[in-house]
Amino acid sequence: MTEENELNLSEVNWAEKGLQKILVPVDGSGPSKRAVAKAAYLAGLSGAKLTLVNVVDLNKQISTFEQVSTGGYVPSELKEEGYQLLAELMHEVPPTVKAKALVEIGAPGETVVEMCEEQKFDLIVIGSRGQDAIQRLVMGSVSEYVMHHSTCPMLVVK
Repeated sequence: MTEENELNLSEVNWAEKGLQKILVPVDGSGPSKRAVAKAAYLAGLSGAKLTLVNVVDLNKQISTFEQVSTGGYVPSELKEEGYQLLAELMHEVPPTVKAKALVEIGAPGETVVEMCEEQKFDLIVIGSRGQDAIQRLVMGSVSEYVMHHSTCPMLVVK
């Protein structure tokens, strides 16, 4: 790309392009932390509002038996870890960027897709876990799930 053809992101009028709400799912991994940085940068350029979300997956946190015995009650410690992670990451967002943090309960991929569609986000910025093919086959990938099921545009950060 020559200098004449390079796109200067600071000269793009993002408000006209419709970038007003950015969703950033985070899990504490390196790629998700880098996703926060990229999303904060884009929000700074566009004036978009950031929403950082940590989705607590009960299936990974407590056994099925314990879920039944809790009768739908979610132990506060599970949400507390999510809020601590989000508090740390919110320090990475410049004060000039409007941002909020949420902790949700559910299957991470499904929850992110539902949030994007219900709350009309313009962009999802998500970290890639960097799993190898076998891990993705066995465990799946939240970013892959979101990519295949969401109608929202998405930026995957490695």
